Amino acid sequence: MSYSNRIVVAILTMAASVALFLYAPAARSSAYSLYVSLVSAACIYLNVRHSVRGLWSASSIFIIIFWCFHFGVILSNAFGLNIASVTGNDIFWQWIDSPFYTKAEGLALIGIAAFSLITVLRSNHLPEKPEEETESLQDSRYFKPLLILAYVLVLGGIGGWLYIMLSMGGVQALFAGYAFYLRFIEDYPSISIVYWAIGVGLAMLGVVNDWRRIRVGFIIFITWSLIAFIMGLRGEVLYPACAFLVTFARQRQLSQKPVLLVIPVVLLSLISFVRVFRVDETVNAESFNPLYGLLELGGSLQTVVIAEEWINDGTDHFRYGETIIAPFDRMLDRVTLSQRVDADQDFRLMNVAMGERNGPYGFSPVAEGYMNLGALGVAILMALLSLLLNFFDSKPSGIFIDPLAGGITFILFTFIRNSFSHIPGQTLLLAGIIMTTYGIFRKR
Repeated sequence: MSYSNRIVVAILTMAASVALFLYAPAARSSAYSLYVSLVSAACIYLNVRHSVRGLWSASSIFIIIFWCFHFGVILSNAFGLNIASVTGNDIFWQWIDSPFYTKAEGLALIGIAAFSLITVLRSNHLPEKPEEETESLQDSRYFKPLLILAYVLVLGGIGGWLYIMLSMGGVQALFAGYAFYLRFIEDYPSISIVYWAIGVGLAMLGVVNDWRRIRVGFIIFITWSLIAFIMGLRGEVLYPACAFLVTFARQRQLSQKPVLLVIPVVLLSLISFVRVFRVDETVNAESFNPLYGLLELGGSLQTVVIAEEWINDGTDHFRYGETIIAPFDRMLDRVTLSQRVDADQDFRLMNVAMGERNGPYGFSPVAEGYMNLGALGVAILMALLSLLLNFFDSKPSGIFIDPLAGGITFILFTFIRNSFSHIPGQTLLLAGIIMTTYGIFRKR
């Protein structure tokens, strides 16, 4: 497909998403959800087909994860699934009958369409000879300190997590449930740094790209993943693994055959099994339904519904960029020693607002964009995320760019289920730790 033709197709998907948002039905509709699901699938195809590194591009993996966490419920509704009956939790799923639910579907579609549109717009900048862009990172004098830093982060992060687990009650905490875990870690704000260390460290192991050197760290991560997965920590396992794939694929050609679709189906089936077994302690054929796995992941759409409710009932108001500026503003206040409101009372931070008003539901880029500028804010924020990820995808592999690209990609993956508030600080920490490590080595 020529560049002009794919631009036309991407614009048409954007127009379709806007039309579906504007003409969303007043009540939940399987037919409407089906249209939304089909257009979203077209957006994923466009992004994967026309991104710099195909399926293994940071932008492609981001949009696939984003789809799982926002469209899982939409696809289940498109198939006419009785969600409350399947999960056995009528109270939790009340939000899908909110008058704002169908608009939330449309907002998520606008976001994914804007994201893929940017990827297609940039697709005429593909490198003509990608095989020549890779330098030998193992010959760099920074290769060994990068390997050491990766192991320090992975082992330190997993060690910190195990310490928190022991505080929870050790092995018994594995079976206490995800809700218990969320309540407990409220007393451990450092948990975000723990997950940051695991994710960034694993992304750096991907940069090392030598199985002989990274296999110990990878095996330790897989062992930890199995434990965390049983507890219901899906994103906490998925994001580091995907960040690893992004950096690993920057230096070698990985398969992009359709048979790889088997992998997400298996993973979704396992997610379904873990949920059923954790709740009912029973195993049957229905326990391995990948659609139920998508349903388990797709709850991030709830934060979009909640954001709409805040605006419409007067609980909050459009912030016009304030939620994006607030983390930078707080960092500046810290540097200048200015007085500022405590973080847990600053309602410009959407994770704080959500926690205080509704509970530990996280947030999402769609909800964040909507809180700032409505549907237009969703399109702008998702387009900016696509620009950033495509920027890293288009950069040649290097000992400086790859750890930074992998770390920032991981941080942006975590944004899929959270607010923007943590991104500036974690990105600054990432850049600082890389510069410090390389700087110390350079002086020797």
